[in-house]
Amino acid sequence: MKKKLFGSMGAVMMAGTLVLSGCGNNAANPAAKVDDSPKALLKQSVTSTMAATAYEANSNFTINELTVKMPAESMDSASVDQVVSMLKGAEFNVKTTYQADPMQTEMNLEVKLKGDMEMTIKLPIVMTKEKMYVKVPNIALLPLPENLVGKFIEIDMKELAAEQGTEFNEAMLDPKNTQKLSADMSSAVLDSFDEGKYFKKIAAGDAGLPEGVKAEDVVRFEVTNDNVKDAITTLVNVALPKVIETLDTPEYREMLGLTEQDLKDAKTELSTKDNEEMNKNLDELKNYLTVNTFQMDTALNKDKFPVYQKATIDVNFQDPESDTSGKVSLVGSSTYSKVNEKQTFEVGIPTDTITLDELENMNY
Repeated sequence: MKKKLFGSMGAVMMAGTLVLSGCGNNAANPAAKVDDSPKALLKQSVTSTMAATAYEANSNFTINELTVKMPAESMDSASVDQVVSMLKGAEFNVKTTYQADPMQTEMNLEVKLKGDMEMTIKLPIVMTKEKMYVKVPNIALLPLPENLVGKFIEIDMKELAAEQGTEFNEAMLDPKNTQKLSADMSSAVLDSFDEGKYFKKIAAGDAGLPEGVKAEDVVRFEVTNDNVKDAITTLVNVALPKVIETLDTPEYREMLGLTEQDLKDAKTELSTKDNEEMNKNLDELKNYLTVNTFQMDTALNKDKFPVYQKATIDVNFQDPESDTSGKVSLVGSSTYSKVNEKQTFEVGIPTDTITLDELENMNY
């Protein structure tokens, strides 16, 4: 039952993520207003993905409520309680700065954990066309040599690929390619879900937009307790096969290091006994999953650029077989700005670095 429960929750979240993924990292590209239906608006946004040459994005993900109740005699009870205590109220913040030419991406990650193990972890990451730099964080629970903390680990992707006996796949690290892939996958998912059942336009004034965000349209993708069964069925039987078909091109197979057989096997797995069993058990979904709120909003400006995205999820779950129950409530948002403008990088290209070889040779 646990496998079915978390598989169902994951499926719903995957559907929403794919719907939104093609709308992020888009460009301020004026589009002719031919159709202003919800799905058409999202598709206009998706088609503008490749035009972005630079942007800044600020994202936040907060777990507002997390409870898991298990029988006291359960061997997992203590460890689960510890994890829940740490994650409840946890915040994940990411500031991303990107420019296409010369290619440079800077991500400043911040994780704030709560509970008895309260701590804040900051992790700057810099990427160029051929290298990645990851700053060694200062974490109390992970004592590291003082001469290492604060340095950036320099990862030369070409050298790493050569050491592993593979070719450096430059296309996989190019944000323009991942933007196109994201847009194509999102388009496949959008085509799979019924507009009247899952999508609607809402007034900008009712969307709870942050101060300074100006939106002409707001589109909501919503799964309710009444249609969650249909949403999962659509994802597994329609959307995912379309995504696999989208990936089955020479361009994407080479980019992702996949073969035609890999994708053929993936498509076959969608109709295996496990998935047949999942479909059969969807009738019991109401017994172990309650969707209180599952909304994903995309706010578009006059140029059909998604300047703001927000996901609100609140679900209850229970597993009668193990007498386990709980609740998850979280919210995530991303705000995009400085599109196609000159960017300012806080870190820049790191100079205080250590290579992977040097790191491996350190005696600590």
